[in-house]
Amino acid sequence: MNMKDAKKLKAGAIVREAFFPDSTVQGIVLSKVYVKEVHTAKQLGQIKKERFNITVHWLGPANLIPRMNWNDRSPSRVQVRENWELMVISHVDS
Repeated sequence: MNMKDAKKLKAGAIVREAFFPDSTVQGIVLSKVYVKEVHTAKQLGQIKKERFNITVHWLGPANLIPRMNWNDRSPSRVQVRENWELMVISHVDS
C-alpha cells in the first residue's frame, strides 16, 4: 500500500500481505504509526523518506500466520509491518 492509502487506513481495517495475492490469510489493523526517517523499505528494496508502521493481528490457523522472515519458526499473530508490505481488503466505515 502506498503512502496515500496508508494515510486513510484506520484501526479495524482488514488487510493481507501485498506480495502474496493468492493468500487467504487476513489481518485486522490494530494501530499505525507515522515514521519519518530515511530507510530502505524491507520488501521494496528502495530508499524511502517516510513510512507507516502498521500493527496487524493475523487471523486464521496458526500454521498460516505470515512470517516476518524466513528464519521465523514460530511467527506471532501480532506483527508490525511497513505499509509497503500490506494491501487493504476492506476499510472501516466512519
